[in-house]
Amino acid sequence: MSVLEIVIFFLIIWWPIFFILLPIGYKPITDYDSDTDFVKSAPNKPRILFKFLLATSISFLITFIIWLLDIFNYFSLKNFLL
Repeated sequence: MSVLEIVIFFLIIWWPIFFILLPIGYKPITDYDSDTDFVKSAPNKPRILFKFLLATSISFLITFIIWLLDIFNYFSLKNFLL
């Protein structure tokens, strides 16, 4: 796999993992008053940085495993797609 293929694979894997992680730990705002700009369904503590880093680490691990499988010729995305 070339560097460009690795980066594209990482980004394609990262997005679904990030969206899967978004609802984890969701707790709605309980003390809602009409003066705030938040909707009732907004999370109390979204923890976006934690979810961003977790999605990045999981995607990196999956990308690394696929890269290793490609290096040792156990699995290749090129042969899979062609």
